[in-house]
Amino acid sequence: ELSREELADRYPGTPVATTTTEPGETTATEAGDEDEFVDEPSTAVELADDVCSASLIGASEGPVTSVYRIVDGQLAGLCFGDPDEAVTGGFEFLEKIFTAEELADIAYIGGFESTSNTLAFVTPTNWNYQDFVIAIDTISAVDDPELLELTILHEFAHVFTQTNDQLDISVRSRDCSAFWNGAGCFIPGSYIESWTQGFWTKQELRTLPLDGSGDPDGASQRCAVDDSFIGWYAASSPEEDFAETFSAFILDVDVSSAVEPRFEFFESYPEFVDQRDRAREAGLTPAPYLFDRCG
Repeated sequence: ELSREELADRYPGTPVATTTTEPGETTATEAGDEDEFVDEPSTAVELADDVCSASLIGASEGPVTSVYRIVDGQLAGLCFGDPDEAVTGGFEFLEKIFTAEELADIAYIGGFESTSNTLAFVTPTNWNYQDFVIAIDTISAVDDPELLELTILHEFAHVFTQTNDQLDISVRSRDCSAFWNGAGCFIPGSYIESWTQGFWTKQELRTLPLDGSGDPDGASQRCAVDDSFIGWYAASSPEEDFAETFSAFILDVDVSSAVEPRFEFFESYPEFVDQRDRAREAGLTPAPYLFDRCG
């Protein structure tokens, strides 16, 4: 059995979405100075099916308080730490919008007390992207629940866009004819590849680092001149662009006409329309505009 270090060396570049916030900021995913780009949590390692511990989330963003197991898209109970309504409430929020089948790729949801700007993140539990963990900052969850809801949707978008039918991790970057995110090549016809084809130029894609870490300098430049991005963090990469806009679409955030073509993308997929309709029926919409503005 490989050690943690050997696994990290063998399966480098795992993309992990990091979401940050500070009180008073107007962004759903990246707060503070635009020049501060939060590093991603450490690369996930392969874990046995019965493992449930703080290591699923890691302590790089703050002490882990709880981990709940998710089985077949349903909350299956606490398996580490102390009960936490902020964590269970986060999953119950997802259940109002998504079916159990749609949530089946989440294996765990956990809480941590952030010692940085991080509000939430998602990471695979194994090298082959079969299961994912969503982790949320339990302090911010209580302080800013509206921001948390947008953030959880953002993070879940990173789950369903990186499953095996969306991302091919067996392809090397030099052999990828589509968009490479640092760990694999998005399959033609996948959500992210279709999004990239629709909203990102080849020149913009060439500026992105191959490790999937995003492009903060380029994001500032793109956001300054292009109001079709919903916010600065969305302009950092196609994946963040997709996730930010997805969260706004599902919760009926009132966006400018420049962003509408991105909303129309989601409206072209029946599954996303159904999810938005469930959010409406649950009384979760409309959500306030909590993103920074571009253009």
